[in-house]
Amino acid sequence: MQRKFLRHLLGGLAMALLLAVPALAATNEVPVVTGEHWTKSSPQERKAFLLGAATIMELEQEVQGETPPQKTTITVWCKGLSAYTFDEMAAAIDQWYAANPDKTARPVVEVMWYELAKPKAGNI
Repeated sequence: MQRKFLRHLLGGLAMALLLAVPALAATNEVPVVTGEHWTKSSPQERKAFLLGAATIMELEQEVQGETPPQKTTITVWCKGLSAYTFDEMAAAIDQWYAANPDKTARPVVEVMWYELAKPKAGNI
């Protein structure tokens, strides 16, 4: 059941990336997912975004190895977000944008960092 769910999430993420590739090729900029995108996305698309972010964090943690450089955010990301399931993380982001409807231009990763990861990570 878990594998099937992950396959669906990865499929959604892959589709989202395929749709973004022409824009990336034209501008060479990384697209920023804001609250406007988030609030218009389906629950499955939101989870796919979070799964993609978690995959990037896991990859970075693997590349850095057991002794990450002093100037890294990966420790805070991993420790802070480990307190959440994907559903809880999505709900927390939903709640933040619902409580701050005038701030939908704020990128989702900023909400994840300042509202979720950093407060839960403590003093690292």
